[in-house]
Amino acid sequence: MKETPLFEITVTGIENREWQGTVCFPASGEQVPFQSLLELIRVAEHGMSRMTKDISGK
Repeated sequence: MKETPLFEITVTGIENREWQGTVCFPASGEQVPFQSLLELIRVAEHGMSRMTKDISGK
């Protein structure tokens, strides 16, 4: 069985000592940019909660 990643993180640069890049959700094809580590965490959490709702139907 082949496993699909839940999300992929691409760091494209560092500005003001903050990571910047995109989070890709392969299941939906959506790509969301982030400008800091905190924003990265929020994007990943939001995407995971949406995926959980889609799976559970709630």
